[in-house]
Amino acid sequence: MKVWKMPQSWTAQMRAAHERGLEFLKSICDSSQHMETYDLQNGLPSVRIKSTSRRWYSLQAVPEKTIYENLVGEMKDGIVWSFDIRAAPRKTDLLALNDYSVRLCIYPEHGSKNLPIGDQLATLALGLRDDRRTAVRIGLLAQFVIAPRDALLDVYKFTAEGAVYNEEVFYDDEFEYEPNERQQNQHFILNLTHEADQISETFASDDQACANEYEHINFQEWFDKNEQVACTKEEIPWHHDENQIWDIEEAFLRGLE
Repeated sequence: MKVWKMPQSWTAQMRAAHERGLEFLKSICDSSQHMETYDLQNGLPSVRIKSTSRRWYSLQAVPEKTIYENLVGEMKDGIVWSFDIRAAPRKTDLLALNDYSVRLCIYPEHGSKNLPIGDQLATLALGLRDDRRTAVRIGLLAQFVIAPRDALLDVYKFTAEGAVYNEEVFYDDEFEYEPNERQQNQHFILNLTHEADQISETFASDDQACANEYEHINFQEWFDKNEQVACTKEEIPWHHDENQIWDIEEAFLRGLE
């Protein structure tokens, strides 16, 4: 695969901004044990995320060439970035990109499209890390977060208009598509849009949301303080180690497959 290089038409300022954006993305991932970044074969970064909902995401930017007119009326070569976002209920599903993994059609806000690609990836990564909160504002993410694992088998991607199924994408007149046995999953996902809208409306109309969040923060600070006093410094109970809990859960789930 050819290594991507910055366009020759980019100014020194644009090149410097691009490099700073990549450094910013790396610093964000390095500061969290739930996010990691690695370089693809084309030299561009990809990010893998373990979210607060215990679901997994990977995202990468795809450069597409375009032509634009500058301020003096000259036609110049440029770059438009698109995003490839994959989501899966388990890490093994994400790494294998099996039938339980889906695509998410999520893009940065229009005002963010002019930011360096590193900044855009960092913004998306932070949003997907806290996916339960982000899902309140993005209905298609809520559909994925609350969908059972087996309900994702026939789904190709989630869009703002709803779920798009494999049979809609890979349909061929010469071959008869045979969906998975659990057909009731389609009905379940089709209803998720309405449920996601209800969730968003509930949060939006909750006048006590700010007060509840403040109360929760105070409680969490009190709980953490007392928990630290109760635990000895020599040994931390295994059930207080989130990583160990996740490892045990994933090992158990792998044993069921």
